[in-house]
Amino acid sequence: MTLPFPLRALLLAAAATALPAQEATFGLRGHLLLPVGDLPDLASGQLGLGLAGFVDIPVGRGFSLRPVVGGQFIPKGDSTKLPGTKTRITSVDFMVDAVWFPSENPERGPYLVGSAGAQQWQISSAGTTTSTVTHTRMGLGAGLGYQASPRLGFEIKGVWSPITPDITATGLTFGATMRF
Repeated sequence: MTLPFPLRALLLAAAATALPAQEATFGLRGHLLLPVGDLPDLASGQLGLGLAGFVDIPVGRGFSLRPVVGGQFIPKGDSTKLPGTKTRITSVDFMVDAVWFPSENPERGPYLVGSAGAQQWQISSAGTTTSTVTHTRMGLGAGLGYQASPRLGFEIKGVWSPITPDITATGLTFGATMRF
């Protein structure tokens, strides 16, 4: 499988950023996705799930970058716009999170997180109307987090990505991070 150029470039940049980092840590993030906007109409308002791996790279006092590779999945649901059609939505994400701890303590306390990168979306419909649409688009996110311990953190983020001119992926994610 060959990744599209924007995804390959972002992945290589993330890997190159991680090489000189002496204190970089690896981690996993899992989240629930509460779709809003166009997505609930496609999959009958079902919650989505997301999982990602990341490298946490400290770049200054209370500031770090997290190259993230992951994905999201919203199971097949009845499309409200196309009766008799079930739609599944997935994404493969190549993002970079910027994380800022106002207390300058990345091991405990509140933080702000902003995300930018590329998302490859796939919308698969089966039933009365059968189709598969795949697009790679920019994705953005912003939110709040709380680092409960040096390893465990919790986040809530708003996310946005324009899949097609008629469909925009927006939602809220509620997740946890685990650093190793």
